[in-house]
Amino acid sequence: MQKTILLAFKQVFLIAYLTGFLWLRRNPMSMVFTAISPFSLLFVLFVISNGHYIQFAIAGSLVMALVGYGLALGQDISFYKTEYKIQDVFVASPVSPLTYMTGLALSELLFGLPALIVLTALATSFGTSLINLPLLLSNIVLIWGAMSAMGFFLSSHMLHMRNATQVISFVNVILAVIPPVYYSIERLPLALHYLAYLLPTTHASIILQYTMGLPTPKEWSVGLGITVQLAYLVGLVLLAKTKAIWRER
Repeated sequence: MQKTILLAFKQVFLIAYLTGFLWLRRNPMSMVFTAISPFSLLFVLFVISNGHYIQFAIAGSLVMALVGYGLALGQDISFYKTEYKIQDVFVASPVSPLTYMTGLALSELLFGLPALIVLTALATSFGTSLINLPLLLSNIVLIWGAMSAMGFFLSSHMLHMRNATQVISFVNVILAVIPPVYYSIERLPLALHYLAYLLPTTHASIILQYTMGLPTPKEWSVGLGITVQLAYLVGLVLLAKTKAIWRER
């Protein structure tokens, strides 16, 4: 059992090294281009609000970055599967679908690492206490893991790269722009609160707002936010494991 786990870890880091580190070593500017994207809305909101909503902007940008990097896994997998046929190599090898997914998810994280470090540092700087740091980091891992599993599942059902790009862009907007990620949930009508609570990104943003000392809804709690995100992570990983198309028929 222990040898199996160690082998899986080695496979994960090897896949991340091949698809992430080696690419960045040859094309380091890719990291810069990927890191710029999450700061676009942060800049706009900072300018428009004269800095008054900077904490909401930071929370929203961090969540949007994690959603984007997680779902981008789907685009990469579609590209590797349809253009390079790399997935066929892994299918024929003793690599499980979840190991393949985790390795590519880590490689995606490498591309966005500068942005994530800066945004996490900004969120920490507004934090009310270092006691909340484990909560902030757990929040980051939960939303990134769930979105990576979703990206993997979606890409496995896409036959063409264009379809993958369109679907993932649409899901990105649904999860990271429309819900109360960049703004307070209190701005929504009360009837829409519970609809918003069905999305993991809503809870991820509210947890970040909580760690930065912003007021949170009375009907919400940290326990609820973590529970919803854990449920999404477990559910999406199981979905990716059981329903994703790994071997072409």
